Amino acid sequence: MFRITPQENVGAPKGSRLRRVIRWGVLTCVTALLYIAALVATMPASALRDLGTIPPQVTALYGTIWQGSAGLIGGYTIDWDVRLRDLALLRLRADLAVHGTDTQLFGAATLSRRAAVMTDVAGRAGPGLLKLVPNLAVDRCNTRAIIDIARIGLLPGQAMAQGRVDIGAGTCTEANGRINPVPAMTVTLTSAGSDAQAVLTAQGATLAEVTVTGDRRLQLTLQPEGAALIPGLPTGAPIMLEFPF
Repeated sequence: MFRITPQENVGAPKGSRLRRVIRWGVLTCVTALLYIAALVATMPASALRDLGTIPPQVTALYGTIWQGSAGLIGGYTIDWDVRLRDLALLRLRADLAVHGTDTQLFGAATLSRRAAVMTDVAGRAGPGLLKLVPNLAVDRCNTRAIIDIARIGLLPGQAMAQGRVDIGAGTCTEANGRINPVPAMTVTLTSAGSDAQAVLTAQGATLAEVTVTGDRRLQLTLQPEGAALIPGLPTGAPIMLEFPF
């Protein structure tokens, strides 16, 4: 009886075949990831309606999720352009712009799992933006604001703010038709330690102070001069409120 011993080195070595399998596996995974990324990058912005609840102020969506715009009530639009390279750092960063007949605002927003920050917010904001705020007692105003904010946001254990908002004098009309004068005012944003503070002043007098603490508490102090601008509020002493968020 003849006995034939099989050859062990037929074709490529086992190590070489294993490396080819690994290379093909990696290539397949990379191709699949690129395909999925392409699908997401070209997904229309209107798909956001299927992914979550859209605020009622949004009337239309255009473009893609990464580069698109939203139509808002009052004829305003907000445009966004997501910086894809920041996704590698596990954060979402987008350039933003708000346009309208009385408004031109630009800035950038950065979101991560534990932080939300806006930077380089600048431009002018018109009174029509008040229509975007639900359940507001004010029906309309004719004041305008010039905004110049370097940064404002929340980080783990820290709130930060730096900038200025100048509000022009004018009037605001309540829903009942009452007209209230509004003086020229300035909002100054600063940071101290782990807290951020906004101070509202008019003609050298402090009207109100808002502090956001690093441990997520909001403290509001309304001075008598500020309370006098709001019908129905007592003006005998400062009004102080504090609540966590």
